[in-house]
Amino acid sequence: MKKQELPSLGYRFRNDLTTPNVFVFETSNSIVYEIRFKPSGYIFANDPDLEPFVFEMSIVVIDNPTGKRPPRDTLVPPTLTAIFSIFFEQHERIVVYICDTSDKRGEARQRKFSSWLTLYGGDNYIQFNDRLQDDSGEIYFVSFVIKSSNPYQQRLIVAFSELITANQQDK
Repeated sequence: MKKQELPSLGYRFRNDLTTPNVFVFETSNSIVYEIRFKPSGYIFANDPDLEPFVFEMSIVVIDNPTGKRPPRDTLVPPTLTAIFSIFFEQHERIVVYICDTSDKRGEARQRKFSSWLTLYGGDNYIQFNDRLQDDSGEIYFVSFVIKSSNPYQQRLIVAFSELITANQQDK
């Protein structure tokens, strides 16, 4: 079996200087992505000490001149991982990725994100995947990511577990 060769470089990206924690890159197909890390301390409301460290990540296509679903692009995963690395270098951050489910592809997005992080992030990150349900019954696929060196690792894992358990008990 031939070992999969990973692209070593992704796309050039820029940090949006007008908005902290926002990164933008354009693909060879002229599709423009925005990666945003939004402060989301409310996610772990039971542990207010974690509030400054919790961010929700979104991956949004902000310009797509093709008008079609973006094609598979081998340079997108290493670009996202590089952005992730830069964001995590700043602090002991916690990222929660809540997958868009508006087109019923949330679970596929979660699988893709998880495989990218595993493939390109290696042992640098610890990731947990689960699902949350809102009051209307809509299911959201979530990924919880921390650096493997985070000194609050156990506390964070417990907080995420409590969040999921509380959500399941409320339904």
